[in-house]
Amino acid sequence: MSSPRPEPDDADPILEARVAHAVTPYADLLPAHDLEALRALTERFLATHPVAAPLVERLRPRTPPASSGEVERRDPAALAEAARRLAAKAGAAAGRRRGGRQ
Repeated sequence: MSSPRPEPDDADPILEARVAHAVTPYADLLPAHDLEALRALTERFLATHPVAAPLVERLRPRTPPASSGEVERRDPAALAEAARRLAAKAGAAAGRRRGGRQ
């Protein structure tokens, strides 16, 4: 579980650090207004892109668990349903393969 994302108005030090890291090489190459536009574009990209945003989320500190022990990851009924669907899908695929060879 990751920490909740800060509100858009709040400062986000993780996101700010990644943006600064990405934009710094261009600081001496771009005029100030272009550098600010690049900073805004990079921030929006890292905050919203479906691949980049989860990577930024992984940089956030995780809250340690309150106690140790086993944690049930899935409901047994959900696991049984998933197994049933998988078996049905495998059976249908096997039937198509047998039907295509005759």
